[in-house]
Amino acid sequence: MLSFLSLILLFSIIAGQLIKIPLGSGGLTLLDITVLILDIYALTKIKYGSIKFPFWFKLILIFCFIGFISLLFSPLKLSLQQFLISISYNFRLLAYFSFGYFLTLNIFPSLKKDVFKILIYSGIILAILGILQFIFIPNLIFLQQYGWDPHYFRAVSTFLDPNFLGAFLGLTLLLILKNSQKLFSKKFQFIFFALVYICLLLTFSRSAILLLGVSLLTFSLLKKSIKLTILTFLLCIGFGISFYIYTQLVLIPKGINREESASFRISTWQDGLKIWQSSSIFGVGFNSYRYALIKLNPNSENFTNSHGASTNDSSLLYVLATTGIIGLVIYLFFLRSILWLPVLLGLIINSFFINSLFYPSILIWIILYVGTEGLSLLRHSSEILSRHKVGIEPPTSTI
Repeated sequence: MLSFLSLILLFSIIAGQLIKIPLGSGGLTLLDITVLILDIYALTKIKYGSIKFPFWFKLILIFCFIGFISLLFSPLKLSLQQFLISISYNFRLLAYFSFGYFLTLNIFPSLKKDVFKILIYSGIILAILGILQFIFIPNLIFLQQYGWDPHYFRAVSTFLDPNFLGAFLGLTLLLILKNSQKLFSKKFQFIFFALVYICLLLTFSRSAILLLGVSLLTFSLLKKSIKLTILTFLLCIGFGISFYIYTQLVLIPKGINREESASFRISTWQDGLKIWQSSSIFGVGFNSYRYALIKLNPNSENFTNSHGASTNDSSLLYVLATTGIIGLVIYLFFLRSILWLPVLLGLIINSFFINSLFYPSILIWIILYVGTEGLSLLRHSSEILSRHKVGIEPPTSTI
């Protein structure tokens, strides 16, 4: 059973992009509102005299400060409205990671206890909804008028995007293998793993299978597990077969050219580099990427009004373009300070193709991980290093 707060957070993640208050070119999702309310509640419970910020939280505070400075001195000459829209994401990012900090302070003990249930259950439910959507609503061209891509015969679930859904499902599969033994019997572990994997296949997202493959392969190497290595290759081969079938039955008959998406992604990378070159130290201003695109290409109105125009397809290029070299260095240190190696490598590889590191549902995944096992693993690693320094033999495995 989940606590009341856990159920609310679970529902907020599952709601994805379906429940959203539109604001300008973006909006507040139910997850944003839930995190904000939990933060406000935590602020009434925190003991201010004993506040100690962990290293990772200091890094995110520095990053947000750099984001503010980059906006303040942006070469784009933003209007007041553009400045306020841009800086709102700074506050949003700070709100999310403050929630992770409050988790470490044990302000939400029942929710903290349920973290892995929330993450795994949300992945399973999203997979079920994605499979149902694939069966009953395969053609999403009607969403194009609202700024979404018109995906055809791809699972998108409530995220309305197969790549972000695939990334979330890939992380779910990793958690099912690593943390579900205490939640399910082997029978249900297999059923839920198969269910989530099938939905990931139906996303036909190459970036998602890269995340899963890199994460599981790293995990198998850390565990020195041949079985897990074999499983990783089998899962990737299964995706390759499904993608071939999808190409033959859907892409070719419908004249859909997936190579165009690859070409478009390269184009967005080039745009990101051009924007960064215009202000290499502090960038053009955090979350002002849309306005930089308009300045770079004034005739791209159709694209800049879409949901994807607010960021670059690469998370790291997005950070580099909007906060410069200084912001990127701080952000990379921050990521290394919070994430377990398989998750870190998988997400970074995935983030070269979609802006997954700043997508709300994946961001909350990172936050919840930070508030629980992520920090315990880091403490464990520190203990191992300190033992090694004083000549104590470390254990054979850190997992």
